[in-house]
Amino acid sequence: MAKDRICHKESWGTPATTPLHTFWKGRVALHAVLRVLGIGEGHSVLVPGFTGFSVPSAVKFAGATPIYVDIEPECFNLSLSTIEAAYRRQQPATVRAVVVQHTFGIPADIEPIVVWARERGIVVIEDCAHVWGSRYRDSRGKWHEVGSIGDAAFYSSQWTKPVSTGIGGWVKTHDPRLDAALADFRQHECVHPSIGEVLLLAGQLWLRSMTASSRLYWVALTLYRNLYSRGLVVVGSSSPEELKGIRPGGYTKRMSRLQEWLLKKRLAQTALQRRRRELKDFYDAELKAAGLPVLRVPDYADPVLMRYPFRVRDKARALAQARRHWIELGDWYKNPVQASADSEVELFGYRWGTCPEGERASKQVVNLPMHAKVTEKVARRVVKLLTEVA
Repeated sequence: MAKDRICHKESWGTPATTPLHTFWKGRVALHAVLRVLGIGEGHSVLVPGFTGFSVPSAVKFAGATPIYVDIEPECFNLSLSTIEAAYRRQQPATVRAVVVQHTFGIPADIEPIVVWARERGIVVIEDCAHVWGSRYRDSRGKWHEVGSIGDAAFYSSQWTKPVSTGIGGWVKTHDPRLDAALADFRQHECVHPSIGEVLLLAGQLWLRSMTASSRLYWVALTLYRNLYSRGLVVVGSSSPEELKGIRPGGYTKRMSRLQEWLLKKRLAQTALQRRRRELKDFYDAELKAAGLPVLRVPDYADPVLMRYPFRVRDKARALAQARRHWIELGDWYKNPVQASADSEVELFGYRWGTCPEGERASKQVVNLPMHAKVTEKVARRVVKLLTEVA
């Protein structure tokens, strides 16, 4: 489906009845959008310089080139000004799409980006992998669900995401032509997961439910990584090939019925959204009382945070202290593309120095847990740790 066939909407707001196109992983959902848009060889896609490697790899696997855009230091998202700066550095005629990530669930200021992009025939793809319930206020004061503003939005239901089915992803779009093309791509170009993969995923879901607590975070993470490195866990978020920027076999898969059943069930639950809002307020109050900086939320944003970002002076020390005291603390992102090592970012087309703010954030930002198992006692322990390492 060619870029110039996209039928841009006149008003924002995706109807509740918009169908979901489900895939084995969120990155496959992004890849599907790029493919049906006809984005490939000779084209480039603007992506954030503070993201997971699965975003630029999905671009690469479609045959296109990821072009990295720096982020704003307060909201950790790209902006119109950072997009324009990256756009001017490239051959504008090659740019076909921009991926707007709503990092940690904080909405990017997307309205001016959409206006800018449509003037140039560029498709806006919202990265909603961190989003469930966040809202954006436009220049007229109207609130919109994040994911309903661009031409398409893709989501992730991987283990750590706001809505989890173990792994998984889906796409929503307001464009009937893109909707039909996605359905066709899923039907004819995506294989079903094997019975073995589904059974193993079911086992991992059960094991995850048994270890999903902040006290067991480091135990579960270490166990998972050890098993995966030994080839004993085959349903992982990322394959060894992907970590090296190589497209693995069977990359384009559909969701299994198990995942779809879980997704439908969990999307209907709103208690966790309320809990995340409460936790943000609690973290704000505890951090302020401890004399530590509080997350500044732009006035156009009403976020439901997936994780609460916080800058520390020595990230390695903070993570080591958290592990020592069995306190859950996330390290997203450890470099601008979350590559296995700093030396491997070039496997995904990143060049050091391209995104100074993204690089600085990757060396400073840790994130605080916001899931259902986080009690006020757990949150206080996290904040106490931050007073020692901030």
